[in-house]
Amino acid sequence: MDMTQVRQAIEAANGKFGEAVRKGDGVALAALYASDAKLLPPNGEMIQGRDGIKVFWTGGLQMGIKDAVLTTLEVLGLGGQVCEIGKYDLTIKPEGQGAVKDNGKYVVVWKQAADGTWKLLVDIWNTNRPAP
Repeated sequence: MDMTQVRQAIEAANGKFGEAVRKGDGVALAALYASDAKLLPPNGEMIQGRDGIKVFWTGGLQMGIKDAVLTTLEVLGLGGQVCEIGKYDLTIKPEGQGAVKDNGKYVVVWKQAADGTWKLLVDIWNTNRPAP
């Protein structure tokens, strides 16, 4: 596995993630995940499957998530899968309110789909903001 090519593919997918957030497109966000993916949001229950992930991200977009920038720090090979470690910067702007910035760190396990694209399989993140 050429890790340089894998990292480039992951960075391109991360770019599509941010683009989908800016467009408010929950369907496009969910399409970046494997059909059997798991989403592990902070302070929430685990979400399994692309349909649940679409509902989660669509709800977040409706609540005001306006931008997401994902920065890959490292990609580690795990046999047929890879693990990405990174950081995120998020802009949330609920209607009628000022923008709120959030940032944190994440770990994503990626798997290669039959068509050769890389899909998020397990996605977990943690905010750097203190708990309320």
